[in-house]
Amino acid sequence: MRILSFIFIVACVLSVSAQSVKDAFDEGTRSAQAAQYQTALENYQKALTLSKTEQIDDNLLAKIHFNLGVCLYHLRRDEDAVDEYHQAIRLKVDYQKAFYALGMAETKLKNYGKAAAALGEAVRLEPDDGEAWFDLGLILLEETNFAAAREAFRNSIRHRSIAAADAHNNIGVLLALKQDFDAAEKEFKTALRVSGGKSVEAQNNLRFCLVYKQNALAAAKFEFSKNQG
Repeated sequence: MRILSFIFIVACVLSVSAQSVKDAFDEGTRSAQAAQYQTALENYQKALTLSKTEQIDDNLLAKIHFNLGVCLYHLRRDEDAVDEYHQAIRLKVDYQKAFYALGMAETKLKNYGKAAAALGEAVRLEPDDGEAWFDLGLILLEETNFAAAREAFRNSIRHRSIAAADAHNNIGVLLALKQDFDAAEKEFKTALRVSGGKSVEAQNNLRFCLVYKQNALAAAKFEFSKNQG
């Protein structure tokens, strides 16, 4: 997942009437980029307060709410983050980054149905977002929707997710659970190759796969990959 690397949206405001909002927004962004999330939060809140008396467009207001949500997420105030992402989406209905962030916040709250819906919208808006596809796959695993999870992982690979090795491993596990061990073995080997031999899960799963084919051991030993990288 990539929530820790969210890029704070930078405002491009030319009108003189919105300058004070822009100043507070830019100060918030500087603090956020320095990982000073509480200070950033306060500056974005100031920008939001100033927006009530200054004329700004909905696009900028949506960015303020989005960045507030990211700060709250980093401060582990996940329910408040969810509220801010919803505000951003209300102002900008095609806000893909806000849908993605909403999905990640709902995941932390273990609201898997809501997380799947948000991430589903994120990939609908940007079908080539490999990271969103991967995270959607993880949520679908939680919901035991294995067929849809496998397709999501396939899409994450197709769109060059940084978690491609984990996606191959997870597809391998899903295939192993269906007792398609030849296909699973290929996925585990691909996961190892893509990870440069670093995927511990793929190493273990490949070993279990080979042993199972020889000795009919239980498939419950197989491990899904939950973390990217």
